[in-house]
Amino acid sequence: MSSQKAVQLSIGAARGLGAVRSLAASSQGWLAASATASAEKPVMVAAQAPILATSASAIASGIRAQAAASPMSLHKQAVLSNSVVQERAMSVLAASKMVGAGCATIALAGVGAGLGVMFGSLINGAARNPNIAKQLVGYALLGFALTESIALFSLLVVFLILFA
Repeated sequence: MSSQKAVQLSIGAARGLGAVRSLAASSQGWLAASATASAEKPVMVAAQAPILATSASAIASGIRAQAAASPMSLHKQAVLSNSVVQERAMSVLAASKMVGAGCATIALAGVGAGLGVMFGSLINGAARNPNIAKQLVGYALLGFALTESIALFSLLVVFLILFA
């Protein structure tokens, strides 16, 4: 099939679909120029009916509809007032304070375990050697005070997180 015959068939199909004449004329000129450049190669032209049958305004309205429905355009539609943004920021800050305070109280579990081990060892040592029980009680009270200071520092950090 010659290239001019293919051009005539595609123009006839375009006219049959109701396309614009200028489109057919421009495609005829383009195919005639390409036919002279490659005369030995056969040219196959496929008519694209849906693209030729639609108008430019229909394509533009479809693009606009897709753009309005895309997830990337949702941030443009959801305009928040300043008070709502501040309220959300305050709620995030309050939640972060609570999480931080909860993490700071983990040290209290270690203090409790340490005190249990210390006084258990005091009882075990006094039972094995009752002669030095008074000296062991002094050491146990010193250990109790130092261990309890860790708990007080932990509570200080908790109160600083919550109320400062």
